[in-house]
Amino acid sequence: MSVPRRLLGIARASRPQIPPCRAPKSPTFSIISARQQSNQASRKIHQQAPRKAQHAAAAQEAEYESTNPALSFPCLDAYETRSASLSKRSLSGPEPSYTSGHTLNFRSQQPILLDWGGILPEFNIAYETWGTLNQDKSNAILLHTGLSASSHAHSTETNTKPGWWEKFIGPDKPLDTDKYFVICTNVIGGCYGSTGPSSIDPANGERYATRFPILTMEDMVRAQFRLLDNLRIQKLYASVGSSMGGMQSLAAGTLFADRVGRLVSISGCARSHPYSIAMRHTQRQGAWRNLSYYYTCR
Repeated sequence: MSVPRRLLGIARASRPQIPPCRAPKSPTFSIISARQQSNQASRKIHQQAPRKAQHAAAAQEAEYESTNPALSFPCLDAYETRSASLSKRSLSGPEPSYTSGHTLNFRSQQPILLDWGGILPEFNIAYETWGTLNQDKSNAILLHTGLSASSHAHSTETNTKPGWWEKFIGPDKPLDTDKYFVICTNVIGGCYGSTGPSSIDPANGERYATRFPILTMEDMVRAQFRLLDNLRIQKLYASVGSSMGGMQSLAAGTLFADRVGRLVSISGCARSHPYSIAMRHTQRQGAWRNLSYYYTCR
């Protein structure tokens, strides 16, 4: 028996629709898709704003990032300002000019026994003077030098170069040459005319060099007072010095208390701190490694 066509149409219409089958994506298609996405991201990265816009944006960010104030060091700033001011006021820079030239000389033929056991059978002291010694020889001032200085503390007729205390010696100055007779020596062991490592040892006719004996502040002062004895100056109006000269000034007041009327010690001390001793040891080692110093004092 045949099924009417009408019933077959109704059955087909009521049958559920099945979606068409799709083939799965191949691996090649996935790789191509990933590459396309990567290329799009790269285009976005390289599509940057103009440089002016970038700088403006960076400046705006910096304004918000700089929330902490800059560190300040007022002590260091004050030190630098003070150093710059002193440099401008100095004659030729922060350090005075340590010049040498014509000096007076005192030769002691008597040996001097040194504190550390050494001995100088004879010695020379180079010195310079300013002002006039009065009749009773009571106006003499002994000016002690620092470690590196010569006796040329002030210019003289025979050496017109400015000295290392040019501004402090002269008429109406702290060491008034209208009132006082100022004496400045190069210490024994120095390099500016007084007996030192570059001097000739009378025992063998050769330079002392590294055989020069160890000295103390007291040794230097005893040699200076030999000069005062030769000048027939019984008592100083004052003993003045700075740095190592300040130490010599203290030594003069200790060793010859009855011969020193006044004492001025600038930046000096009665004893050295271990740190200072270590620094001086380092400096001596540097000199030892330059043996030409002991022969030429250069």
